[in-house]
Amino acid sequence: MHFKPVFYVCLLLAAVTAGLFFSSLEPAKRVDAWNSDLWHVIAGKRHEPARVAVALLDDEALAAEPDRPLVFWGPLYAKILATLRKVGVAAVGLDIQPALSPVTWMDMIGSDASRDFDRDFMLELAKGKVILAASVSTESGEPAFSLPAADYLIALPGHEADLGLTNVPLDRDGVVRRFAPALYSKGEPRLSFAAALAQKADPKAPGLAGIDTTAALAPRPIAFSGPPETFKHISFARLLAKDAADDPEVKALAGKVVILGIDIHGAHDRLASPYSLPLFGAPKEFMPGPEIHANIVEALLTGRSLKTMGRIPAAALWLPFLVLCALACAKLGPGRSVLATMGCGLASFGLGYGLFRTGWLMPLAGLDIGLTLTWAGANAMRLTRGEREKAHIRHAFGKYVSEAAIAGILKSGQPPAPGGSLATVTILFSDIRNFTTLSEKLSAQEVVELLNAYFSKVCDIILAHGGMIDKFIGDAVMAVFGAPLADPTHARQALATALGMVDAAREFQGWMRQRFPKLGDWEFRIGVGLHSGPAVVGNIGSRQRLDFTVIGDTVNTASRLEGFTKVMGCPVVASRTTVDLAGPGILTGRAEQAQVKGKSEPVPALEILGLADQ
Repeated sequence: MHFKPVFYVCLLLAAVTAGLFFSSLEPAKRVDAWNSDLWHVIAGKRHEPARVAVALLDDEALAAEPDRPLVFWGPLYAKILATLRKVGVAAVGLDIQPALSPVTWMDMIGSDASRDFDRDFMLELAKGKVILAASVSTESGEPAFSLPAADYLIALPGHEADLGLTNVPLDRDGVVRRFAPALYSKGEPRLSFAAALAQKADPKAPGLAGIDTTAALAPRPIAFSGPPETFKHISFARLLAKDAADDPEVKALAGKVVILGIDIHGAHDRLASPYSLPLFGAPKEFMPGPEIHANIVEALLTGRSLKTMGRIPAAALWLPFLVLCALACAKLGPGRSVLATMGCGLASFGLGYGLFRTGWLMPLAGLDIGLTLTWAGANAMRLTRGEREKAHIRHAFGKYVSEAAIAGILKSGQPPAPGGSLATVTILFSDIRNFTTLSEKLSAQEVVELLNAYFSKVCDIILAHGGMIDKFIGDAVMAVFGAPLADPTHARQALATALGMVDAAREFQGWMRQRFPKLGDWEFRIGVGLHSGPAVVGNIGSRQRLDFTVIGDTVNTASRLEGFTKVMGCPVVASRTTVDLAGPGILTGRAEQAQVKGKSEPVPALEILGLADQ
């Protein structure tokens, strides 16, 4: 197929435009989210956490205090905070929202228990470096905050400034992929739990730039360090053990941000993350909520980020893949080009994965649509153009070559060159002996009738042997073998045609005497000359008229040998070149040197008597 630059430029522009439009739609966002999840799963652990650790109230810790309701864990939280402060942690985030203090609860039931039950916990809160969890709901249209119990809120040095909103946005498929540093703005942003905790630990951390601007309200991808348990979980039981501050694993928390949370059976504080993508039948793996916050805090403190690529840079990266797809579609058939298109899609996925490893999310759904449109458009063009070319070939050659030859040309996918090309062919010239005298005995209409009847017979023979009828010149016919479809047996086929034409001429004599009795015993004879060699084959002529024909010295020599049949007195004469090309089994008679006009050397000419079966 010929490459059409203007068509393909327009096709690529349409593919890019359609891809960009599709990228903004929800189905494309889901595809891109799936690609992102798969990159996460393939990459596995990408970063070794250095600034954040997670401590959990797990089943082990709960088993050590089986009779203590969670509302009464304040004194134990105090011991944990004291231990963490002793080993020198940078900050503590309590991802446990104590909405009701034991004191309030005991007041409600009228208990006379000591009102100092949670005194140690509130004293630890008052020492600072602690962020408590809060949340916000906007279901009613107005923000409704869920805050810790008033006793704990008053104990915090910064009061509400020491709170962080634990809300994380869920995508439509229920997966946590993004976070917002600030979740609600009324005058100034309210920091998320992770952002407030990172700011508490290191206000100048690289990931906190612009944290208190309204831009922080926009959700952004979470730069996960790795799958669940990339952050090693420490049980509360270990932090509550005797001499916990001397435990090497606890001492290793020095200088880190520690997030305290709950991960017990039935707590339901586990969420789907990008690593929850089930592959090969594996079950979904959910991530504890505190670890999701740990991933965010680690990214903020270390400056790691994951950014979604803009539409213009993405389109620039799509373009090479679309161009490769277009080139493949222009050169290959629909079947192979669909494989090339899929290859471009896989290569783009590989590029996307490489960019993901450097912190960029490249949208691919729009590119997939663009590749599909490029393939479809290019092959529609190919089909339309291909059908036009087939129709043109059938129109150009249908009357002059056999249906088998036309099918061969179409199957080859290489139609004859518009400007002509050099090929080795065999040329056959034949005319009727004494035709001038014959035409004087018949009317013009009768001459035409006779020629049409005779040419119908010999043309069938030419076509049956794979020849092309080049032209009629009065009573003469010129045929070409080996073009427009190459045939290694062209010389042998041409000789078989010549012998068949002589037999047809003998049979035609009976028809002629019956149709034109006035001719009496007229003997209908023909002469056939053949020569093989190189010739220019193609469309010859002007802009007003083009004919597919053959020109060259080979044509002239064949014409002269046809005339030489009169000198030799035999119906079929072929050059030694044609006989040699035809292979064994050619029965020949007399041999003479033909003096051909335009040639300084005579042409060896042989009488052709028959063709032995191979």
